[in-house]
Amino acid sequence: MNWIAKNNLFPVAVFLLAIVVLLGCTKKEADPEAFDPAKLPREKTLYISGFQWGAPSSFNPLAITPAWPITGNINLVYQALFGYDLLSGEIKPIIGKSYRLQDKVLQIELYEFAQWQDGKPLTSADVVYSYNLHKKYNTNFSFGINNFFEEIKEAGPHAVTIYLSEKQYNPLVAYDIISTVQILPQRIFEQLEKEAFDLVAAETGATPENNDVLNTMRLFKNDRKPVGSGPYTLYAYTDNEIVLKRIPSYWGNRLYQNKQPAPLFIVHSSYPGNDEVNMALQNGDLDISQTFLPEIWKQFPKGVGTWYDDKPYYIPGIIPALMMGLSRPPIQDVNFRRAIIHAIDYESIRNNAVYGYTPELKPGIILPFGAEKEFFSEKDAEAFGKLYDPQKSKLILKKAGYSWGSDGMLIDPSGKKIRTLFATCPAGWTDWESTIKIVVDGLRSIGVDVQEKFLSYEQWDRDLKNGLFDLTMKNPHPEQSYSLPWARFDKVMSSKDLRPVGEVMYQNEGRYKNPVADSLLEVIPKLSDPQKLKEAYHAINRLFMDEIPIIPLMYRPWLFYQFNSKYWKNFPTAQNSYASPQCLMVGAGVEALWGIEPQK
Repeated sequence: MNWIAKNNLFPVAVFLLAIVVLLGCTKKEADPEAFDPAKLPREKTLYISGFQWGAPSSFNPLAITPAWPITGNINLVYQALFGYDLLSGEIKPIIGKSYRLQDKVLQIELYEFAQWQDGKPLTSADVVYSYNLHKKYNTNFSFGINNFFEEIKEAGPHAVTIYLSEKQYNPLVAYDIISTVQILPQRIFEQLEKEAFDLVAAETGATPENNDVLNTMRLFKNDRKPVGSGPYTLYAYTDNEIVLKRIPSYWGNRLYQNKQPAPLFIVHSSYPGNDEVNMALQNGDLDISQTFLPEIWKQFPKGVGTWYDDKPYYIPGIIPALMMGLSRPPIQDVNFRRAIIHAIDYESIRNNAVYGYTPELKPGIILPFGAEKEFFSEKDAEAFGKLYDPQKSKLILKKAGYSWGSDGMLIDPSGKKIRTLFATCPAGWTDWESTIKIVVDGLRSIGVDVQEKFLSYEQWDRDLKNGLFDLTMKNPHPEQSYSLPWARFDKVMSSKDLRPVGEVMYQNEGRYKNPVADSLLEVIPKLSDPQKLKEAYHAINRLFMDEIPIIPLMYRPWLFYQFNSKYWKNFPTAQNSYASPQCLMVGAGVEALWGIEPQK
């Protein structure tokens, strides 16, 4: 195995061998080279796809990009304390039995019978260690825990006390953290940490820097039956398939009348692209997929199903939007932005670009349904007026001093012709490419000189983060979580960490700045009175509609939950909503594994 790219391999090899011995996981079936996927019993195996692209490189939770299922929202091997449920908008118990917030202190009770897959108890010490590990080292979860958690303490063997930050008090983010950060076995990762520390110290002859220790810990692939707390463990893997096997003694079975999850094996199969995934689902080679499948209704006769039997087929949860470089002329003019928002044919996007997988778009950036509905104001939306109205676009431009040349192209108030704008998205993202083309057609209809440009993902990502764009597509908040809709506003309107164009930003890439928005974003998480909270959301959504920092384009599913009933039945649907449509593994959706049944 290709563990690292260092010349001094011997101490590292000894380090890795020590960890393998520590874990005691050297069973032959966990060896990827000894695995034959054809030997798995089909009637006991759940095949899924769409979460892992490319060969797995590491199953270490501390890795920068761990392979499926070692990610923050998938509760199969490692688990979070709670899991987000997109149906209710709440977080549900997983390892944590209950939580209570009082006086900026979050009290969490654990299931007292929770245990690791090797039978040892899972206690509050594991929780405290796991969170403090992210405080100590610069991991994927460090920012949230360091900024919003002041201190994490044991409050008995099965209770944890989290003191939220006084300076950045934000219960919404706290609930996101406890429903995404995985709990790790202290005795294993503490030993891993010690071995890494000693190795770096021996190599350098000095007290190790934390980053060096973390990077050494990341060398451990954790691919020999890792010890988690979930219902499955890693059984085997190849470049194209990752196989999990059920843990018969999983402690959480007690929460399901002592039943085990239905599949004995869960296999994630990787394919070259969406077309191959979709064909495998249609043929019944996959049971679950999470990919964009055009004209899904045509697959219903083949046993394919979705949450809804009719449009929009999936539960919408995220809002792909047109990001705008707000420091660039003419986009810096809010009148120009107000004009182009009315020039886009959203119904064409809905019906042609995304095949009806989105309900009718409404003004603002709060979902008018689901858990966010209580914060949406129909009155404010009606006051804004209908979205697609090209005549209104031209009227706005005319009133703002714009005019049109003899060629029909737009001239700014100073008499200069508007420069050519570019609308971009990653090449190969077909639904986004189609959307951008519709946007371009709409802007051209009001005289804007604009061209679509489809970039490599790397260039698109680099330009986006550095603010080097006119118009581009992005999901401002790409997943659903407890903190919505606040988190979506924060990603778009917060100027807290604003950097100039040319420096990297991971949110608010358009460089929007308004002290009123910043004030509302600070206040909203602290509000407990339902009416005041609703009023605050109405206020920030009105500000959004007035200033248009981005242009929402559609309501898209967070997860393209689709299944084939050839081998398994009783998948969650709108008519059979015993579990959330989170692909039987994400957040609280994992409970569906106890609900599906084999066809025979």
